[in-house]
Formats: sequence, C-alpha cells, structure tokens
Amino acid sequence: MRAWIGTLFFAGLLATSLTLANALKEEIKKTDEILSWGQELVSAQPLSSKHAITLAYNGGEQQIYLAGRRNDVSPKALPEHIQEAIMIIEDRKFNAHPGYDLSGIARAFINNANETSVQGGSTITQQLARNVYLTHERTYERKVKELLIARALEENYSKKEILTAYSNVIFFGHNVYGIQSAADTYFSRPLADLNWNQLAYLLTVPNNPSLYDPLNPSDAYFERKDRILTQLFEAGVISKSAYDQYHGVNLEASYRSQTIQYPDYMDTVVREAIQLVRSRYDLDDAEARDYLSTHEATIETYLSTAKQTKAKAVMSQLPSGLNGGYTELTPQGRIVAMVDSEMTQVGEFNRATQAYRQPGSAIKPILVFAPFIEETKATLDTVLDGRPTCYGSYCPGNSHDRVLGDVLLKDAVAYSYNTPALAAFSALDQRRAYETADMMFSQWDDEQDENLASALGGLTQGVSPKELAAAYTPFLNKGVYTSGHTIKQITFKSGEPALTPILKEEAVWSPDTMNVMKKALTTVTTYGTGRYASKVKRDYEYLGGKTGTTNDNKDMWYVGLTDQTITAIWLGADTPRPFPELANRAYPAIVWTEAH
Repeated sequence: MRAWIGTLFFAGLLATSLTLANALKEEIKKTDEILSWGQELVSAQPLSSKHAITLAYNGGEQQIYLAGRRNDVSPKALPEHIQEAIMIIEDRKFNAHPGYDLSGIARAFINNANETSVQGGSTITQQLARNVYLTHERTYERKVKELLIARALEENYSKKEILTAYSNVIFFGHNVYGIQSAADTYFSRPLADLNWNQLAYLLTVPNNPSLYDPLNPSDAYFERKDRILTQLFEAGVISKSAYDQYHGVNLEASYRSQTIQYPDYMDTVVREAIQLVRSRYDLDDAEARDYLSTHEATIETYLSTAKQTKAKAVMSQLPSGLNGGYTELTPQGRIVAMVDSEMTQVGEFNRATQAYRQPGSAIKPILVFAPFIEETKATLDTVLDGRPTCYGSYCPGNSHDRVLGDVLLKDAVAYSYNTPALAAFSALDQRRAYETADMMFSQWDDEQDENLASALGGLTQGVSPKELAAAYTPFLNKGVYTSGHTIKQITFKSGEPALTPILKEEAVWSPDTMNVMKKALTTVTTYGTGRYASKVKRDYEYLGGKTGTTNDNKDMWYVGLTDQTITAIWLGADTPRPFPELANRAYPAIVWTEAH
C-alpha cells in the first residue's frame, strides 16, 4: 500500500515538475523574445549620420537639407570639451551605466506614481533611443521599449558613438537638429569655435525648445544658460576666469537662412531624386530622403544657370495678377531651365510642374495634327474642311466667330483654327491618339478626356508646363518622345552605387511625319499667332512654335521650339480669370522671346 502511495507521490511530483518546467520554459522564451526585440530593431535600423546633399550644375554646386536642418558631426570631430559639457548637463553617469540608470528610473517612477504620464529618469542613451526609434508619447509602455532599445544600443555602439549620435539628433528649434547645425545656424561658426557662453546658450534649448527659443530668449532662458555655466564650473569643465567672463552675460543669436539659388529648378531636382531612390529601393518618401542624406548624395543636374537666370528675370516681371510656369528642355528631355514666376523657396507650389491647366490649342500638334499626318500622309498643303459642323450636341467655333471654308493644313496650324482641326481629328484613329496623350500627360482621364473637346485642349485637369514641353520632344527627336528630367546621375560619398534616371522613351511618330510637323510649326512664327517670336530667328537654325488659349482667355500658352531646346510657358491666374487683352497679343510668345 505504501509502495503504491509512494509511486503516486513521485508520479505527481514528476508531473508537477514537468508542468512547472514547461511553464518556466514558456516564460523564459517570452522573456528572451522581449529582450531580443530591442536588439532586432537596432540591427534592422542602425544609427546613421545625416548630411546636407549636394546639388551640382555647370561650374557650381550648393547644399540643401532634406532631414530637417541637419548636418552631423562625426565622433572624431566632436570636440572633447563639448562631449564633457553634454554629459555634465544631461547624464553625469553616462560612462558608468549600461544605457539606463536604475536609481534614476526608480526616482522617476516614484515621482510619477500618482501621475498619468511618465517623466524623467532618462539617460543619454535612452534619449537617443526615443529620438531615433520611438515617439515622444509619455507612457509606461514607451518607457519599457526605450529601455530595451537603450540596452541594445549599448551592446552595438561605443559610448562615444552614442554620445555623438545623441548630439546630432537633439532638437534646437526652428527645424534645426544637432549641435553642429545649431552652431552654424545661430552663430554662423564651426562647432569648435563656440565660446562657453555660446555653447551654454545652445545647450539651454533641448530641455524645452518651445519654452527656450534661441531667437527670442526670455529671462528664464538666460537663467537656465547661467545654471549650465554654474554646473560646468562646479564640475571643473570650465575655469573660474571663463565662468566669471560669461556668467550673467546675455547674448543674441541670429538665424542664418539657408539660401537656395534657383529654387524652382532645384525643387524639381529634389523631387525627382526622392522618386528615383523610392523606385530603385522600394522605399517610402521619408526613407528615400534619409537614404540621400545618410549616404551624402551629390546630384548632378542639367541646369543652365544662364538660361535659368534670364528666364527667371523675365517671368518675375509679369503684369500684376498674372502668374506663370516655364520649362525649357533639350530634344532629349534634359531640362535646362525651370521657372515659377513667384517661387522663392524649395518646397513651395511650383507652377512649372504642379500647375495643371487646360492647354487649349497647344495640344493640337500632339493630339490632332501629328497623328493625322502619320495616318494620312498629309502635307502642308493638304486641304481640310473648316466649315462649321456639329458633332451631336457639340458645335465648336473658331476664335472671334470666324467662319471658314476649305483650309490648308499649314494655315490651320498657323492660325490655330478649331473647325479644320476637328475635321482632321474626325478622320483619324482617335483611340491611338488618346493612348499617346495618356502616356504623356499624368492627369489624363480615360473616361472624361476621351472626347472631341480634348482635341481643342479642353481637358478635365490639364497639363503642366513640364509635361507639355516634353510632349513636343518627338518633333525635334525624330519622332521619339522622352520624358523631361533634371538629373544626370546621383553619386554617393559613402560608395553606394550611382543612380541614373529611368527615362520614359517611346517612338510615337515617324521621322517623315516630324519633318512635316516641324515645317507646320514654323508657320506659327512666320505669319501665324506666334509671329512675335520671329524676332529671335537670326539666333537659331530652326524656329517653330504653337500658341494656346482656353475659353474666356483664362489660360495662355506658348510652346517655342528652336534647334536647341523646347520651351513651354503657361500664363494665367491661380484662381482662373480672363486676360483678353494679353491673350489677343499672344503674350506668352512675347515672354518666350524676351527670355531667349
């Protein structure tokens, strides 16, 4: 009996032990997973430096920031005395702790026991973890994640690397990140050249950037600045003479603006570079920006500073209330100038690329005449029926209600007549013409734009100057369409593979058709609606063009062609309104002439 009971006891003990062991095994496994989470995150997203990228053009270059105003200092270049100052102010045990300070955490938890948010107790490593990997929400869950990441950072990086990374990400107000960018922005000097008063002034800000505004310092600001000097003196970081020299001495900072030359052009360069990186590496917008700045990109462009400067000067002098966009490119699609009439900063609305407006008759060579010549082998002297005709309920007329009879094709182009253009459009394969337009114009709507009104430029959304300029490339490129692009290539100081644009190229019409179209477009400048442009004929081997005006004269266009470049100009108001006098003068052709 006892043997039987003993057997049951040991069996029960064994079963209990096995159950407990399995439970502990599961808990240990979960603990390992939790602890490894921070390591996996840090390994997947290693710390990296961010820098201004370089925009290069013929004979010059300039820098622009993509990740805030941030241009990181390297661990070797971070001055020793600045490292000591940061540690004294932020984390005196930095070199001793493993990424977190248990006594500090305990104090923070006690102080916040009756609060709804978590505050305090963060080491430099924890602050770095929060700034790089987490949000700034104040919850216990975020605090735990912060500790796990801090632990992983300490295992993967040296103390100096962590301290430098922290100094590069702290926020100094006004979109400025990092101590080096702060020195350059607020005091216009290298980091190593800051005196102790200037350094204390800057180190005041990160504690509370909304309270301590470096451009509008309050009494509280200077009180904290002086407390920092006191801390540094008591810690033996600064001398008594330096303390006496600067304590109680107020000073002023000024904002050194980042001036970007040719912002309308460079705006497009940056957008194209981001898109190129996105498509090449399957990244989102923010990740693409980080890639460019982390790897210190140099973007080589096709900018012609002479053309850009002259075009900007002309476009900046438009009549009051008139806005405009301007794009000039080569037959191979290389954009050499891009102008918005009012743009002064990168990131503003850019009318050269973002103003989509109805093109009016400027679309006829693309949608009507080139396809018509291609399909029918028409010549300049081919006769078109210009008589008034209704197409169902659609009864278009000509400008100034002019009634026509038979019209030569070259005259239909030169004078921008509507009725003969629709006669030609009715005779061709419209489906193929629509497909060409869909390929060239990003806002083309298959459902709403495939109609006769589109042949006269009455599109739902419209086209941009950049798109329309590129649409004319086949006329000077033997029938081959090439999308407009500003970038030659992107190289990286880090040694990453160079990137070159992926161009959209397509043969749409034959060289024979293009020869006829070139001659037809010449009539516009010799005796047609764009004849003002003939004033520059002596400067070019070839000269052609096409005007475009929408109903009520709200949008005015001119596409000017030479043997060297194609230029598309849109003029109008951001909130559309009529400009009858300017439209009657073909004012965009005058602007083109002055810019050339």
